[in-house]
Amino acid sequence: MSRKSINAVVLSVAFLWLTSCSVYKYVPQGHYLLGKVEVTSDDKSVADIPKYRNLSYQSPNSRWFGLFRFPLRLYSISGTRTGEAPVIYDHLLSEASCVDMKRSLMNSGYLNADVTYSSRNGRKPKTTLVFNLHPGKMFVVDTVRITVQDSQIERIINDNIKQSLLVPGMNLDADVLNDERNRIVNLVHRYGYYRFNRDYISFVADTVQGSDRVGLSMIIAAESVDEDGTVHPHRQYEIASVDYILSDKNGNIPGVTISQKTDTCDGFRLIHSGQDSKSSLRPKIIDSHSFVRGGMMYNSDSISKTYSSLSRLGILRYSNISFDDVPDQQDKLKANVLLMSLPKHTFGLEIEGTNTAGDLGAAASMSFTDRNLFRGSEQLTLKLRGAYESISNLPGYSGDTYMEYGMEANLDFPEFLAPFMTQELQRRSQATSRFSFKINAQRRPEFQKTIFALGWSYLWGDAWQKTHQLDVLDLNYLVVPWISDYFRSEYLDQITSSRSILKYNYEDLLITKLGYTFYYSNARINSVAPFRYSVRVGLETSGNMLNLLSEPLGFEKNENGQYKFLGVAFAQYAKHDFSFTANWRLDRMNNLVAHVEWGIAVPYGNSTSLPFEKRYFAGGANSVRGWAVRELGPGTYQGDDKTIDYIKQSGDIKLGASLEYRSKLFWKINGAAFLDAGNIWTIREYNEQPGGVFSFDSFYRQIAVSYGLGLRLDFGFLVLRLDGGMKAYNPSGKTIYQRLPLVHPSMGRDFSFHLAVGYPF
Repeated sequence: MSRKSINAVVLSVAFLWLTSCSVYKYVPQGHYLLGKVEVTSDDKSVADIPKYRNLSYQSPNSRWFGLFRFPLRLYSISGTRTGEAPVIYDHLLSEASCVDMKRSLMNSGYLNADVTYSSRNGRKPKTTLVFNLHPGKMFVVDTVRITVQDSQIERIINDNIKQSLLVPGMNLDADVLNDERNRIVNLVHRYGYYRFNRDYISFVADTVQGSDRVGLSMIIAAESVDEDGTVHPHRQYEIASVDYILSDKNGNIPGVTISQKTDTCDGFRLIHSGQDSKSSLRPKIIDSHSFVRGGMMYNSDSISKTYSSLSRLGILRYSNISFDDVPDQQDKLKANVLLMSLPKHTFGLEIEGTNTAGDLGAAASMSFTDRNLFRGSEQLTLKLRGAYESISNLPGYSGDTYMEYGMEANLDFPEFLAPFMTQELQRRSQATSRFSFKINAQRRPEFQKTIFALGWSYLWGDAWQKTHQLDVLDLNYLVVPWISDYFRSEYLDQITSSRSILKYNYEDLLITKLGYTFYYSNARINSVAPFRYSVRVGLETSGNMLNLLSEPLGFEKNENGQYKFLGVAFAQYAKHDFSFTANWRLDRMNNLVAHVEWGIAVPYGNSTSLPFEKRYFAGGANSVRGWAVRELGPGTYQGDDKTIDYIKQSGDIKLGASLEYRSKLFWKINGAAFLDAGNIWTIREYNEQPGGVFSFDSFYRQIAVSYGLGLRLDFGFLVLRLDGGMKAYNPSGKTIYQRLPLVHPSMGRDFSFHLAVGYPF
């Protein structure tokens, strides 16, 4: 019997073993397994049926990918030792669910709603639970009346009445009323009313028998009213003083666990360890990240902004702001801001395995971080990295290994380092200034390459929702100090065209990048929203300024007609990238994630092709997963020479899309089923990449498709991912069998395995 036949038999036996054990084995006599929960409604206009289904106190046993009750079957096989116990139908819980659903309908404006339930039993001890919604009439607000017993708060509300959620014609929805209550509380908190809360706001709905129209009254009470009718208005609070209490690196709090020392600053006091002559944080950096000042009116927005700004200081573990009444001073508050510090220095070691198109290797990196280099929460990160990989199938070369060495240094300042920046501008900008320096040396059997990089960029924006990054200057100097005689004679010396991507990418080059990236996400921190999405847009360009200066300053040209700066040709191109990711939470076990991306880079002026580092590639763990990394495209091109295909299998245009169904399996293991599509293309026709050029008439026929399954080991802070992808449509196939692996699959030819860290998108 062949090995393939043995594997098929083993899989068949395992499948039959799993399916043979009854899932009803542990369902007690006379009881029923809950197979399904359905919700119906008399009124088809009642939206969000899943909302009411989620109010059921009982849910059927979980299904992998929404199909297979594997945890329940495993429970039945193991004899209650592992898996998921059967969910037994309970009519008392169904009655309680009806009560909650009715309450939810009434809160949505269906004041006469009712909910009933029934169960449909099958031949097997399994039942379907059906909830029937009887909403009745929707009650609509006919008039809105607002009564405010505090004249000052009344003026504030009237000045902001356009933002009110209460309007005639709205449904009598309790969620909207609750949102309006929160809006008013947040509004008056911005005007100093520190002790104002939701309990001061009430609603009265007047209905007429037989009518679905409602007169809605919102009443905002004063702080107190005497028996004689004297109204005591709410008090506005002023912040009398602000104390910042800074813990030491061990988390000891001055004045509580250790002795303290106080520095008086402009608008606040800084209390730190008495053992230190100076505080670990300079007062100026605290000042530029604080929106709370002595003498100002209490303002909840200033508190939120201060929390957000302080969270950007890498030396801080967390911060907490509290308020105390000032003795003998009415309407005065003392602000206490506790700043808990992290250790100043940390060290890290990372070891990883690599797999590049079947070639195995290993990489290791060591890092050192100083979170407070100049006492301003400046973060210095130093990183050393080394990698080794064996390379197979390279005849004609003296070596068969790939070696890489790298050093990286990043210095982040939690402020906008620029001239004419006042403290107020620093507070508003919420920016980080980043300076970086990198060296990366690569040695392959064919060549050696060294990259020197120098960067200067700014990052700013809302940390959890939208961010901006401006790369003011990103210099990359690529040096190729050595090329093997065999590689030069067999490939480079045979090329006469100056437009060759092979020749261009083995010459010294200078890249002067200027770029901007925008990122937006609607997901809030720690939220579990039913729909989340993110958008990323990038723009970058290089070489424009040098090209403008080339003629006036008389730059020399090389043999390919390119201008040189400091003796090195410089790249000139423009590049745009876009990606969109959407995540639908189907239920507590399952998510559907969609991803779309594109990119285009155009060389012009001083360049006839893009630098390899700026080109796109397809295939791999984060791309079309039926192909190994850099194995797909461009267009219909099919590589056949491993030595140089990592250069040739790259392009100027990229299109990609993925659909992934993610399902929680058990413990920390999740599963995924995915469908990927995409490819890359070149803008110009290159002799080394036949079939690679983009054409509107044919590109859609060159989009590769793959499918597969994956496992994710999710520890929260780390996700290990294993994906197995199969080709479904291969645009580079020469025959119908090669182009349609979905119909004619071959594991050896069409399967790719990927081991990666993190989700693909």
